[in-house]
Amino acid sequence: MTDRSRKDRRCIMITGAGGGLGSALASEYAAPQTHLVLWGRNAARLEETGEICRERGASVQTLSQDIRALSAVRERLTELDAECSIDLAFLNAGVSSGALPDGAPEPVEDACRTIEVNALANINMAAFLAQRMCGRGGHIVCVSSLAALYPLPDSPAYCASKSALAVYARALRAAYSRTPVRIGIVYPGYVDSPMSRRLLGPQPKRISAGNAAFLIRARLEAGADDITFPFLPALGVRCLNLLPAPAASFFAGHFGFKVLPDDESPARG
Repeated sequence: MTDRSRKDRRCIMITGAGGGLGSALASEYAAPQTHLVLWGRNAARLEETGEICRERGASVQTLSQDIRALSAVRERLTELDAECSIDLAFLNAGVSSGALPDGAPEPVEDACRTIEVNALANINMAAFLAQRMCGRGGHIVCVSSLAALYPLPDSPAYCASKSALAVYARALRAAYSRTPVRIGIVYPGYVDSPMSRRLLGPQPKRISAGNAAFLIRARLEAGADDITFPFLPALGVRCLNLLPAPAASFFAGHFGFKVLPDDESPARG
C-alpha cells in the first residue's frame, strides 16, 4: 500500500492489540477504508489479530516495539503519523501485578514495571500524539480502569498507574480544550482477557472483550468522553469513596484477590 492510499483511509492506532480488549477493539473497528496500526509485544498474536481485521476489509500494519523506550516510541509515532495521519488512537497497552498467590505482597520490581508501562509509557504517547494532532484534530482514548477510582490493597501499583493515566488524560483534555483534539478516558471493570485470567478472586460482572469493545465504540460515537462499565461495579466503586475509610476498607475486603505473575515478572524466576 502506498503512503497516499493510507492517507485516504481512516487511520486507527491500537496499543496492546495482541489480545484481550485491544484485539477486540481492532476487530470492532476493522472495515474497508480503515487502516489499522496494531501495536503490541507479541508479534505472533498481533498477526493473528491482523488477519482477522484484513478479512473484514481493513488494511493492517503490525508493530512489535516496547513502549517503555520513550524516545524511540516518539520517533516511531512521528513516522507512523507522517505515513497515515493518525485519526484515532487507543492507548490500551498495560500490565498488571499485585499480591502473589502465596500471600506475599506485590514485588517491588513488578510495581515499578506496572507504573512504567501503564502510566509513564502511555502518558508519553498521549502527550506526543496530542501535540501532533493539535493543528489538524484527532481523538486519543486512554484506557484506564475502575481500579483507578479506589485504591485496592491487593494491586497498589495497578491502581496507582491507572489513576495516574486517568488524571493526566483529564488534565490534557482541559489543556487542549480550545483545539480540535479530543481526549477520551475508558474505565472498564473486569474484561475477559489473558490479564484477567491471571487474577485469583471474584470478578463481578466480568464481560467479554468483544462486548466491551462494542460498548466503547458505541459510547464514543455517541459523544461520551468518560466511559465507565459495567454499571453496578462502577457504582459500587464510586460509593466506596463516599464512605468513611474503615467502612470502605471493610467492604472492599470482600473482593480481595491474588495475581499470578506474568511471563515478564521477576517473581517467576
